[in-house]
Amino acid sequence: MASLDRLRSAYSGFMEGKVVDSFLREFNVKFAAGTWTAGDFSDRFNRGGYFPNLPGGLINQLRRVKEAGIEGVVPVDAQFLDNELKVRRDLIDEVKSTVNELGLKLAGLAMDLTGFHAFKLGTLTNPDPKVRELAISTFTQSLDIARELGLDSVSIWLGSDGWDYSLEANYGRKLELLYEGLLNLGKEARRLGIKSFGIEAKPKEPREGNLVTPTSHVTIMLASRLNSELRDKLFGITIDYGHELMYAVEPAYTVYVAKWMGVPVVVTHINTAKWHSNDEDRVVGTGDIWHFVDFIYALLDTGYSGWFTLDQFTYRLNPVDGLRLSKELFANLYKRALMLYLSREDFENVRLSGDQAKVLDYVKRIMYG
Repeated sequence: MASLDRLRSAYSGFMEGKVVDSFLREFNVKFAAGTWTAGDFSDRFNRGGYFPNLPGGLINQLRRVKEAGIEGVVPVDAQFLDNELKVRRDLIDEVKSTVNELGLKLAGLAMDLTGFHAFKLGTLTNPDPKVRELAISTFTQSLDIARELGLDSVSIWLGSDGWDYSLEANYGRKLELLYEGLLNLGKEARRLGIKSFGIEAKPKEPREGNLVTPTSHVTIMLASRLNSELRDKLFGITIDYGHELMYAVEPAYTVYVAKWMGVPVVVTHINTAKWHSNDEDRVVGTGDIWHFVDFIYALLDTGYSGWFTLDQFTYRLNPVDGLRLSKELFANLYKRALMLYLSREDFENVRLSGDQAKVLDYVKRIMYG
């Protein structure tokens, strides 16, 4: 068991560089980055990219994650598909070789087909049954890719499934299609040996009304019903910290709701956003750190042992610097949550008192010391 005295003596003050690596290793914190965080980045304001001279492609992204000193990496299924949605088998082999060469660890596969023209109106809930069939077959390919990479954990984000206008869609029909599609994918995932399947929520973007999984509380209910039918705890949720802030819920509360409902937290995506804002995906720890420390404490308190995966788009910041800074700031905030967790008996007794001043007096030196 980790020692509070050890934490205070060996890791006092602001941690950076090799001290961060030692801290993450000693306290068994699994830290990763999605390949998309390694740039380059473009948006509707700068379609040519903010670092156009940055070498492109998945292999170069892997090298930048390594350069930032991050151990785990999560590729996206779309990166292994050509424009015809066919799997680039040569790239799978090249990724496996490069990951081994760089000493990286594959921390899961992200499933996201949002960027393909065929799915502009959705994947599993697309109005066209032929497109829905194509989506199922393509996502099934993604499950195969995960297994070929030696992975048994995936996460799905349905960015194009939703609506832009009120009255545009029959929400009941959308839910039926969503459930049916995920159930089919779940059966295929079990056949292939996938052990955990996270569903990621987001209120909006790129859809301007809502996505079909707008909150983690919806994905918790979905996962619970799917698992009940499958008689297995295959499905869980992927909690994106910034997405929780978008709809102004305390991210830590969502963690406890999942625990209470018996739904696993498969993976967490970490970043920074403002309360009731858009999906900013800024460097970790540059917003309200109280929400973030509360979130980490909740994950520790509920027994989470999965990866903390960076999901950020640092448009005007060199991606390697953005990754490095997020890793350092994350570790320092994790330390604060860990200090609370290692003294949780006293901390919880203070919280049980219902005295807000006592709670703030207890945490103030941990938060700002």
